Amino acid sequence: MKKTGVLIVGSTIGLLSGQVMASGFAVSYQSVSAMGTAYAGAGVLSENASNQWYNPATLAGLRATEISIPLHQVWVDTAFKSDSDGMSLFGPQVGQGSGDFDDVEPFVGSAFLAVPISETMTFGLSIVSPFGTKIEYESGWGNAYLTPPPPAGLGTVTAGDFYATESDLQTVNINPSLGIQLTDNLNVGIGINYQTLDADIRNAATRLEGDDDAIGWNLGLTYSPDDNNHFGVAYRSEMSYEVEGDISFSDAGALLSALGGNPVAPGSYSGSADIDLPASLQLSYAGDLSDRTQLLLGVEWTEWSSLDALVVESPDLAFNPTEEFDWENTARYSLGLNHALASGTVLRFGVAKEDSTQGKDNRSAISPDSDRIWVTLGAGFNPTDNMTIDVGYAHIFVDDADISRSDKGAQLKGTYELDADVIGAQMSYRF
Repeated sequence: MKKTGVLIVGSTIGLLSGQVMASGFAVSYQSVSAMGTAYAGAGVLSENASNQWYNPATLAGLRATEISIPLHQVWVDTAFKSDSDGMSLFGPQVGQGSGDFDDVEPFVGSAFLAVPISETMTFGLSIVSPFGTKIEYESGWGNAYLTPPPPAGLGTVTAGDFYATESDLQTVNINPSLGIQLTDNLNVGIGINYQTLDADIRNAATRLEGDDDAIGWNLGLTYSPDDNNHFGVAYRSEMSYEVEGDISFSDAGALLSALGGNPVAPGSYSGSADIDLPASLQLSYAGDLSDRTQLLLGVEWTEWSSLDALVVESPDLAFNPTEEFDWENTARYSLGLNHALASGTVLRFGVAKEDSTQGKDNRSAISPDSDRIWVTLGAGFNPTDNMTIDVGYAHIFVDDADISRSDKGAQLKGTYELDADVIGAQMSYRF
């Protein structure tokens, strides 16, 4: 197998990358009530049907048929600042491009259903988007370099254009599950997941379009040793894809390929790539400090190290373009409080620290991930006996994310500056 660092790399990493301020390219926004406490305790509470996403065993705590519809609007403020000392195959940097990283404003919705089928069993169904991205860059972004004029070179280029210009990745996960009460203190849950992936990833050299579907599973339990302490643990399996689609090379992509020793004509070629989306483990705790106040804790671990490399295979190409990820496993540590007022309104507060999957040398232009701190507020109230409305707000403080990559022949060297705001509203209706 022959590897190259100048072909389709932006496209192949884009198939897996993107972010709306979560680790890697994960989407965190599945429940507004859970966001209010920074997801602390989400896998042990049975506040509404949306808790089943974090632990299917929480379904056993729901005694009425219920639907929950959470909606989130996210605003990600973005900027990229180029350094001035980059290098390329053709010499040192000659300036900075005028383009920038466009702000990101995704809208995220989910749907949940819980239906008791006996005194000890509750069926659940969730429809969510656990991974996704919609990112665009302005033309001419990143470090600028002077190359020979065509046909020997490309003239003046900006490195960022060859790492990413646009990415559109969508996943849909359908997850039927069952929560079972085994004893007064112990509940268990199990679920099956059907997930689809559709991607269209572009840079100045290449474009990758592909789709596939995958099957996975999840399980969990909750345990209450006494009336005041409640523990939950849940696990989601990885999702294994063989994405099939088309790989397209622009004139610039064909030239870069030839310079890398892999001549290819401009045009589209069929191809495929194996992708393993990571497994995750969630630990939750809820402790009753009083009749009205709960202390909530949470840890979510994600096995991003399973995403070590992505190899694109095509019967029409004499080489296998490969992207090395070398991502690290991540954890999110959450602390939250629930406080119920005499009126029944619940106030929520949470903070969380979340790790980055990446460092300076393996940071993705399509997923500029970095360590972050969440600060969240929320509230839940009951306008009628069978309806609950939850609202929430989160601000995400993201560490500046340095990048230094030279795998496309021109060094992309600089710093991403990111932060995000999220608002959400959720309706839960009981029949």
